[in-house]
Amino acid sequence: MSEGGMVRTVMGTPDHHLDWDDVSRLAARLASSISAATGVQSFDRIIGVARGGLVPAVLVASQLGVKRVETVQVRLYDGAVRLDAPRVVGVLPAPAGPSGDPTRTLVVDEILDSGATLRFLQTSLPEARYGALVARQASEGAATDTGLLRCTLAPEEGPPPRPVWVATGIVTEAWVLFPWSPPEDLAARAGGA
Repeated sequence: MSEGGMVRTVMGTPDHHLDWDDVSRLAARLASSISAATGVQSFDRIIGVARGGLVPAVLVASQLGVKRVETVQVRLYDGAVRLDAPRVVGVLPAPAGPSGDPTRTLVVDEILDSGATLRFLQTSLPEARYGALVARQASEGAATDTGLLRCTLAPEEGPPPRPVWVATGIVTEAWVLFPWSPPEDLAARAGGA
């Protein structure tokens, strides 16, 4: 990715940084994988997981020609501190979009690491499809192929997440930062979180 995809130190913490060009390429790759598997007109709405998944959701919606973009905010972190369980801020979207068919909903997030956010959303949107720009894996033994990924992520309570499309896999223990990562998150990471 940027600077050869290398993990580099920012504010005293080694992190993996993606720039806007990286995000644009990954969104196009994600949309291409989804389109090849499902057909361009298969979704009637895309739900972006706020905050990080909003930009990817809009980019993927544009690539796929999906005009309806909705949001859901799921908090799994408070800054760089992981919460005990995901929480919805606001209201969950309805299970189905305009067509009434819940399988025509695509949920997009910027990163998939533990799978906790998707597992949580699956309880309310069980028939939706899922996509992420990046699958972050902590070990080489984890699945990191692009395209349709059968999640082999850290087991947690509840059903495993449905298969999810990903644009790329990154094997790293480092924090993955996006161009929109807020300064307070960067500051919290530098503080030893």
